[in-house]
Amino acid sequence: MFKNKISSFIRSFLKKKGYLLVNKFTSEVIKEKLIYILLFTKVHQKSIKVIQIGANDGNDLLNKFNNDYRHKVQYIGIEPQEIPFNKLKKTYQGFDNFLMIRGCIGNEGRRNFYYYNETFYDHFKGAKNNQGTNSLFYDNLSSRLIKKNLNPDLYIDKYEIEVSSLLNLLKKENINLEDNKNIDLLQIDAEGADDEVIYNSNLDFFRPSLINFEHKNLTKTKLENLIKFLHQKNYKCLIYKHNDALAVKSTI
Repeated sequence: MFKNKISSFIRSFLKKKGYLLVNKFTSEVIKEKLIYILLFTKVHQKSIKVIQIGANDGNDLLNKFNNDYRHKVQYIGIEPQEIPFNKLKKTYQGFDNFLMIRGCIGNEGRRNFYYYNETFYDHFKGAKNNQGTNSLFYDNLSSRLIKKNLNPDLYIDKYEIEVSSLLNLLKKENINLEDNKNIDLLQIDAEGADDEVIYNSNLDFFRPSLINFEHKNLTKTKLENLIKFLHQKNYKCLIYKHNDALAVKSTI
């Protein structure tokens, strides 16, 4: 019953935003494939502009859509880590209008970037292929180890990284900024820094129609403040999965 209520709410929420085709999909498909569905409703009318921050290796919720409609997608993937970034380039190698940038979005300046070290991977065999949990925030990594009664300092290392706003990063890369206004989707997965990334994504300039972000690593206060900020920017927010939230730009 609870799942049905969630799905009914999603349908009603999206209908008000003009996403009528959502009626064709089942409740479970709506929740699991929501971003694909929303982009699908647009792709037959226009080309799709996507900026993905924290793109990792590209094998994620956008991968199928990007492959299915590769000739109608203009994509910028941003990833700070070297190994996932190199994999991301391979994932979309040969795709027209797909650009990969190694960089980090957030509060400007030199920052520490925390990552699980070789001791961690020696301890957790098979985890090496997944570096998506590394973060600007030490606590985002350490909390997982503390739950396993492990000393985080033995398993976490750091290095310095340059962090900038989305606008400034694209300027540094000599990207045509005007061509990246009015984007269809700003996709964010920043392991506990999603609110900071959104605050530094220059929403008034890029004007994304949809912002999909991970909320599960945000504290209650951070999430409440982020939703308030997005509301002030004329976005309506919907938490539709245990880890994901969607902000939809109001047309009014």
